[in-house]
Amino acid sequence: MLTGNQELIRDINTQSVIRTILANGAISRASIASRLGLTKATVSAIVQILLERGLILETGSDDTRKGRKPILLQMNKNCGHVVAIDIAAETITLMTANLMGENCRLTQFAHPQDESALLPLLMEKIDAAVSLLAPSRYGLLGIAIGIHGVVHHNKIMFLPYSSFAHLDLAGELEKKYAVPVILENEANLSVLGEWAFCHNTNEMLYISIHSGIGVGIIMKNQLVKGKNGYAGEWGHTIIEVDGRPCPCGNRGCLEQYASERAFFTELSRQKGMPVDAETFGRLYREKDPHAVEAMNRFIKYMAIGINNLLNTFNPDIIVLNSVLTMYHATLCEDIAAQLHNNMKRYCHLVPSTLQETSLLFGGVYMIRDRFLYPNQI
Repeated sequence: MLTGNQELIRDINTQSVIRTILANGAISRASIASRLGLTKATVSAIVQILLERGLILETGSDDTRKGRKPILLQMNKNCGHVVAIDIAAETITLMTANLMGENCRLTQFAHPQDESALLPLLMEKIDAAVSLLAPSRYGLLGIAIGIHGVVHHNKIMFLPYSSFAHLDLAGELEKKYAVPVILENEANLSVLGEWAFCHNTNEMLYISIHSGIGVGIIMKNQLVKGKNGYAGEWGHTIIEVDGRPCPCGNRGCLEQYASERAFFTELSRQKGMPVDAETFGRLYREKDPHAVEAMNRFIKYMAIGINNLLNTFNPDIIVLNSVLTMYHATLCEDIAAQLHNNMKRYCHLVPSTLQETSLLFGGVYMIRDRFLYPNQI
């Protein structure tokens, strides 16, 4: 039984009620009380406050055989809206959604040539997106931005393939929109999106392969970021002693051999022409020897790296996100087949369900979490 500060206990119980409603979709007061071990009076008092705040709704009644049918409760998913943004190396993707990641509207646009134009461009696109949103009680709840680099305390610490690290994105956007703005590493947001919306598991890794390679880590239902935000920088683990130079300062990092940037750069060199994902797909379907060799080399490097991840984290599931899964249907199975030690039996490797939108849905989750649990315990 919880004892101590009454305000603290009320916050804990309120969070538990909200999480229970979120997890069940529609549930009665009595069922909430039973699941949480709280009195019906306590649950009813909390529910009344949540109803008055417009966070939940009464919706229909439960189908019971006898007695009075209990009223069901569910989240008011349209009480506010979220903006989530993916700032990748070449393109920027913006998504608006409601509290539950529904009613999504996506727009994609190119990076400005001058990085000083990035903030004005973001504001222009956010303004346009917000103007299309339906009226809601709380309006814009927050903005989440995925950065393809290291982020700590809402500041960019390391950005290997872009030059806007000096911009105070969060500070400037918070001034303009007066809502929380969260900057987060793209792999961290991606693992949250896949975990919150697709996979029921406590232990999960998400491998994000783009211009670099990152790993989002969920352990015991918690995002693992490390002391300074560098946890999951898997692309900067060394697989070739004295190998290719990397922007991080080391040589032989994994992402210099197995990132999409490295993959297409090397294949372009071999073919003597620019090769993008679409060109690679055509070459691979035609069984071009260089394309086949590139895929086999990618599988080899991924197997080496994933072997190390398995031995380090022993996760329940590893999710792989790469454009290459579009052209090689059995990519995950072929990578798993290259694992030869005893950990192979624990490798549950699957392609991403949300793919390029996983980061955006992770942003929705983070803003929703900040909004619903402002005094999170």
